[in-house]
Amino acid sequence: MKKNDDFYIGWQDNMPVSRKKHLKKWLWPLVIILPLLAFVVVHFQKDFNSFLFLFGDQSTISGVLHQHPYPVFIADDNQLPEGQSRDVLLVGFGKMGAEVSLQEMKHQHGELDGRHMTLRGTLIMGDGKTLMELTDMKNSLVSIGSPKPKIERPLKRIGQATLKGEVIDPKCYFGVMKPAVGKIHKSCAIRCISGGIPPVLKSHKIAGKSDYYLLLGKNGELINNKVLPLVAEQISLSGDVLEYLSWNVLFVDIDKYLNGR
Repeated sequence: MKKNDDFYIGWQDNMPVSRKKHLKKWLWPLVIILPLLAFVVVHFQKDFNSFLFLFGDQSTISGVLHQHPYPVFIADDNQLPEGQSRDVLLVGFGKMGAEVSLQEMKHQHGELDGRHMTLRGTLIMGDGKTLMELTDMKNSLVSIGSPKPKIERPLKRIGQATLKGEVIDPKCYFGVMKPAVGKIHKSCAIRCISGGIPPVLKSHKIAGKSDYYLLLGKNGELINNKVLPLVAEQISLSGDVLEYLSWNVLFVDIDKYLNGR
């Protein structure tokens, strides 16, 4: 009977010569190709951004609250890390806006707008923007000062503009989730915006930079539910641009836009 030298049982010590030659033929190309492939993947991989969500590490910050058009807390000097905006956009715990917690605080302490207070919450920081989650909800209010008789609205009109970009939810985008843009994040962003977190248009600029515009209706009304079909889409919106502290606000006729699609 003819001996079959190619027959090989895996637990045997010696592999047939023909098998060894076959493996060697493929082994050396793999040794070269696999490290090269790993290098290419790493080299062209989009870097994670340096945005932060200080989960589990709450900060206590003093400042003045402005509730309209969106709740922004103007922190006192030296309350935040260097390079971060003092105009802190407030958001709620989980996928909720800050309004529910602020309403409960108002029920207990009276009008909040324009008052100096101390809040405790979880900071979210990225691209020069600062947000704070009211993690303990109504108990995020540590202390509050006396009401002020007159409140000046910190809004300054810039002019008309047409802006291209993507509708995002700022809580996830500026640090809570990575990635927080595009189709992969669409369902999460819809839940956040429908829960009251302000919708933001992330508009592209030259050299990879972005501008951010809080979105409101043409008369300054909330349009969270109306923008849900536009979330995570590349769109172009036109309207009045106002400066709200270190944020921009775009007043857009969303009904006209939706009807014209």
